[in-house]
Amino acid sequence: MLNGLGRRTQLIMGVAAARSVYAAAAGINPANHIARRRLGKLRSRRPGERTGLRFVALGTTGICNASCLHCPTGKASTAHVPRVTMDMDIFRHVVDTIVEQGWSVLCMSFGLFGDGLVDPLVVERARYARERLPDVMLDINSNGAAFNPGKHAALASHVSLLTLHCESLRAANYDRLMAPLRLKNVFPKYRQILDCFPGKVRVSVPVTRVNLDELTLIRDHFLQQGAAEVVFDPISSRCAEDMTLFHELAIGPKDIRCTTEIIDDLIIDCDGTIVACCQDFARRMPIGDVKRAGLLAALDDPRRKNFRQMLADGRHETAPTCRNCEADCRTPNFPFDYPGVSA
Repeated sequence: MLNGLGRRTQLIMGVAAARSVYAAAAGINPANHIARRRLGKLRSRRPGERTGLRFVALGTTGICNASCLHCPTGKASTAHVPRVTMDMDIFRHVVDTIVEQGWSVLCMSFGLFGDGLVDPLVVERARYARERLPDVMLDINSNGAAFNPGKHAALASHVSLLTLHCESLRAANYDRLMAPLRLKNVFPKYRQILDCFPGKVRVSVPVTRVNLDELTLIRDHFLQQGAAEVVFDPISSRCAEDMTLFHELAIGPKDIRCTTEIIDDLIIDCDGTIVACCQDFARRMPIGDVKRAGLLAALDDPRRKNFRQMLADGRHETAPTCRNCEADCRTPNFPFDYPGVSA
């Protein structure tokens, strides 16, 4: 019932009265997460105080079972990056802080530089996040190779989306692009995933010169099998120092120069390190540390403020990540409205 009160309570009773309703409900039952979440959203705030986050990406694991051709994971350039499972204390702290602060969040995703289903605690995390944040979109990112129906089917009642990363349905292309995975082993998992997550599977297809001629085939196959949507995604240079391979694979790359909007994103790797950008696989620009300082203090880290100012000033060339950031740009009918690309 409380979840249905929401705006109606505020409109009829006013914000102060709504606070009283939710405070009373939370007092009677401290485990009433909906009431506590609503109460946090209604609390008084100082001018300029944070009210929400656009996107929260959690590196629930730093381990991936693939090292895709154009991805730095598993390569020498990221050998120094932790490959661990995120501690549940860090995870709960992040979720609890969002609840207690009453921040709005458009989406929370599991899996950053690792694969969301490789995480042995993924079901426990999804359950906890859904209980505490019933109004937030939860997305698990995975290539599907680690999917186990006996373990992962329970996720279906907690998550909003399972984003499935697939780059090809031709064995030669898939095995090259998504090594060391093999299509013959992973393909049967797709049917299992679609059956377990009806209406919740979004297929993400990074577009490269290797798979350009099979994009329609991939889209038609997954839609016919029951996927909610198939999205063609531009590839990025991933802020690499050497962009030779990226330029061989990209169809029309441009320099990417983000605005201060990305500071409304929260990107936390598996050890609690906050990075400025989800493309910073080598973690060259940490801007906070949740494990050391806690989330509130980490969001107030001087490095985060300095990064925001650098973006505002347009000094992208001074950042080791930004100056090496290129990507194919998403167009209204990407990639079919790129010159020379036909549907």
